[in-house]
Amino acid sequence: MGSTGMKNLALVLVTATLLTLLALPSYAQMVPMSWGFPTLIQNNSLLSFANSFAFQNQSDFTSISFPTMDTLSGLSASSFPTITQVSDNVEMQYSFSYENQQSSSIFTYPWISYGFSPVPSLGFL
Repeated sequence: MGSTGMKNLALVLVTATLLTLLALPSYAQMVPMSWGFPTLIQNNSLLSFANSFAFQNQSDFTSISFPTMDTLSGLSASSFPTITQVSDNVEMQYSFSYENQQSSSIFTYPWISYGFSPVPSLGFL
């Protein structure tokens, strides 16, 4: 076989291969580009501390006496007893409060996107 025969044989082999590939059945399958269950989660937390302190101290002192004057000697002398009153009042107040509040909300929806479609809002587009 010469070089022309080799070229013809190569041409026949390439043509046979192409015809065989064209004879195979062809099919298309649509597969989802993305799918799932997107989830929206919201968590809230509130923490509060309150502390108060009050202190009050009240002291009172009262003394009443009835002095009389001794006219003979010129000296002051007390002929009646002295009345004395002492009052102490102490008040204290303490208050402490604690508050903890937590809330959560979760929303999930099914979603499938074929091809190059954009992400739909909540899966309804």
